[in-house]
Amino acid sequence: MNVYTTDKIRNVVLLGHGGCGKTSLVEAMAYLAGMTSRMGKVEDGNTISDYDKEETKRLFSVNTSVVPILWEDTKINILDTPGYFDFVGEAEEAVSVADAAIIVVSGKAGIEVGTKKAWELCEQYKLPRMVFVTDMDIDEASYRQVVQDLQELYGKRIAPFHLPIRENGQFVGYVNVLQQRAKRWKDNGEVEKTDVPDYSKENLELCREALMEAVAETSEEFMEKFFGGEAFTYAEIMQGLRAGVRDCSLVPVVCGSSFTGLGTLMLLDMIVDLLPNPLEGIPASATDKDGEHEDFIVSHGAVPAAFVFKTMADQYG
Repeated sequence: MNVYTTDKIRNVVLLGHGGCGKTSLVEAMAYLAGMTSRMGKVEDGNTISDYDKEETKRLFSVNTSVVPILWEDTKINILDTPGYFDFVGEAEEAVSVADAAIIVVSGKAGIEVGTKKAWELCEQYKLPRMVFVTDMDIDEASYRQVVQDLQELYGKRIAPFHLPIRENGQFVGYVNVLQQRAKRWKDNGEVEKTDVPDYSKENLELCREALMEAVAETSEEFMEKFFGGEAFTYAEIMQGLRAGVRDCSLVPVVCGSSFTGLGTLMLLDMIVDLLPNPLEGIPASATDKDGEHEDFIVSHGAVPAAFVFKTMADQYG
């Protein structure tokens, strides 16, 4: 059995409106990481996270499931939560133990009540987050509209990291804002370089400038360099982006399709590169038997402690 040091662990909760594609995203992650041999479907009742009889009957999540995804040298513990308000307690339990969140939004349905509730939970727990806009394989999906709506609601924290490339109504690739490069998916799911579409160039410049401003705001040294007209190195950019994500001043937005798995590999890479590990998370707080308040900080060599966030006893199970 592999043993993962704390810095190689990510505890990530999936949040979003009911039916937005969280469980399907877990399926894509597990399949592309080689954890499963096929992608299950919610409508077929054969997904790895919706295994309860009620979930296979209702065709939506009722309980929070924990699915470990092994990606390169990192273990990503995905907490797949229900999106419907009847089961909001399950989502709150998961948020309380996660170190970061991914808010899943359907590019077709757009911002929904569950999306706003997910954001409120992240704000309440000061949880670093990313937004994954799914359903981009559907012709009616609008990534631009979702980004605009998010920015109207939550301001300049919303930062598109990718721009979709569509041809004849099909989702065929993406533009990496950070790298200023475009890639197209091949039939086998791999990507190849392609030209940035003309219709994306103006928006690409605006989005990249916003990212560089976000990097600059993470330290006085970077601010001086930015206003001095000096270019950031790649290492400095990543340092600034990580800092922005972890203090919740920056929320990356990426796109893909939970159903086809397109964009999922990029998302897994970003989870590892940008989201905090438990050592970098917010200390857990507790009150001991004497009524004394104490913060528990995750660190190497500390006294072992556990926080039980979910218990379940099904008398008919």
